[in-house]
Amino acid sequence: WLEILVSIVLGTPGSHFSGIVRLCLLVGPLSAIVNNTPVTAMMVPVLRGWCSRMGFDVAKFGIPLAFSAQLGGGLTLMGSPTNFAARKTYLKSGFQLGFFELTVVAAPLFFLGVIFFAIVAPRMLGGKTSAPTFRRAISAEERDGFFRIGFKISRGAFARGNLKVDKAGFERMVGVGGVKIA
Repeated sequence: WLEILVSIVLGTPGSHFSGIVRLCLLVGPLSAIVNNTPVTAMMVPVLRGWCSRMGFDVAKFGIPLAFSAQLGGGLTLMGSPTNFAARKTYLKSGFQLGFFELTVVAAPLFFLGVIFFAIVAPRMLGGKTSAPTFRRAISAEERDGFFRIGFKISRGAFARGNLKVDKAGFERMVGVGGVKIA
């Protein structure tokens, strides 16, 4: 269910920039309400599958994933164990640290981090520079109890020969029984 939800939220961005922005805007707020370490751990395999389907180099998304989870963890008291330690220290000093008190400082830093990752990560990490672009399905039919979909791929990872069908991640898709190139 997580992979389906993430695929819907991340969609099909046309560039690494928009993909990283979408990823950070998903992971950051999520790690503000759930501890950032489990968020990162559960997103790694989902991110791998999504990058494979999109033709993106996963290396360009790993560090933005981890750092946006860390920055998102600073948005609330609950997001990071460090925040609880800081709260305990504040209480000893006679100050109260509320659930959203960190948000005032952390939110601008989070958004600056998202912009930084989106600009710098594609240039410094990994090797691929663009996502494949897909045309609309050109045929769909049901025959012998199977639903078949045909589509053309114009310019992109497959067309350039950078991505092979056996490495595209189709076998991880539920219900996909075979992939044929015509």
